[in-house]
This record gives sequence, C-alpha cells and structure tokens, in this order.
Amino acid sequence: MLVSIFFSYIATTAFAVLFNAPKRTLLPVGLIGAVGWSVYLLMRDYFSYSSPLSIFCGTVVLSLMSELFARIYKQPVTLFTIPGIVPLVPGLPIYQGMYYMIMSAYSIGIEKLIKASMEAGAISLGILLVSGLFRIFKVRRDRRFVYSRIKEQ
Repeated sequence: MLVSIFFSYIATTAFAVLFNAPKRTLLPVGLIGAVGWSVYLLMRDYFSYSSPLSIFCGTVVLSLMSELFARIYKQPVTLFTIPGIVPLVPGLPIYQGMYYMIMSAYSIGIEKLIKASMEAGAISLGILLVSGLFRIFKVRRDRRFVYSRIKEQ
C-alpha cells in the first residue's frame, strides 16, 4: 500500500510538472494526489466499499485540499485538482472494456465500460460537490461585503 501511495505522489507531481506548475506548489500537489489515493485505498480495501464510492470519497478529500491549497498559495484550483485526480482516473477498466469489445466479448466489455463510467462520474461529482459548496460560500461572503458597502453610503 505504501508503494502505491508513493507512486501516486510521483505521478501527481509529474503531471503538475507537465502542466508547468510553479515549483513551490509541486510538494502540495503531490501530497494532494497521494492523500486522495490513500483515501480511495482505505475505503476500498479496509472498509470494503465499492470502487465508485471509494473514488468519490477520495475525490471529495482531494478537492477540499485543492480548494484550501489554492487559497494558501494564491493559485488556481485546477492547478491542484487536475494533477490530483490522475491516480484515480479509471484507465484500466476503459482499456479492458475496449479490448473485450474488439475481441467480440460484448457483455464483458459493456460491463467494464459501465464500471469505468461510474468511476468517472464519481470523480466529476466529487469535484462538482466541493467546488459548488466553495462557490456558494464565496458568493455569500461577497454579497455581505457588497451589502455592507451599500449601507455605508
């Protein structure tokens, strides 16, 4: 388990370098990816939750961390989120699904592709949930600021 967490850190950091992230953000970006992968493994292997639910929980945690680190480092949230989800992307089920479809094993192929779709949907829902909540709180805070300025005049 520790080896896979280490390699998720390396993969996340490598994608951050690929996206030209500032050097001072590489450590937190790698940490975000490793924590998201750790939550996924913990939920799937130790608590025996389904893979899509485990991916959703890992994505929620890494999205929360991305929002917080984006504010700390004054960088866009996508700089932290996109590399962070790389270890969670269901690449193997997509490959296997396409392979079985090409080999005319349609029922297995469809099963793999549906599983991959559910996992990809879990990733997008996790990011959507957290970014939506942060946007709601930001809008409320901005409105209070605007209302206080209007009342002063």
